[in-house]
Amino acid sequence: MPIKRKSLNSVILIDDNESDNFMHREILEKCGVNNILEFESPLTALKYLQQTKEVPQLILLDINFPIMNGFEFLEKFRGLKIAQHPIEIIMLSATSNPVGIKKAKEKCSGFIEKFLTKEKLLAQLESIYAS
Repeated sequence: MPIKRKSLNSVILIDDNESDNFMHREILEKCGVNNILEFESPLTALKYLQQTKEVPQLILLDINFPIMNGFEFLEKFRGLKIAQHPIEIIMLSATSNPVGIKKAKEKCSGFIEKFLTKEKLLAQLESIYAS
């Protein structure tokens, strides 16, 4: 069942866990998303976002990475020209740390505790687009 409120067709996944990316891609496809790009490194994703003319509607961003974490990615991303466009960013993490969750919710559009499900994604998008 496609997302109804606002058509979502362009998503970037940034997660260093290949299995998570695979699972998240499957969920996005079930939601009707056709254009999905995956990056296992925030640095590679930043390079792509610096050069592309394609503006994603949504970025699903893991918090924990070995070299640059999700919060550091957000700081660098905000300085890019593409960040002037309305791009929703939802952070994902297996953490249940209330401080990390609060920070994620303050710094971007939302937070979803892993593992992503269709229901969690739709609820988060509904919340974003309702406001």
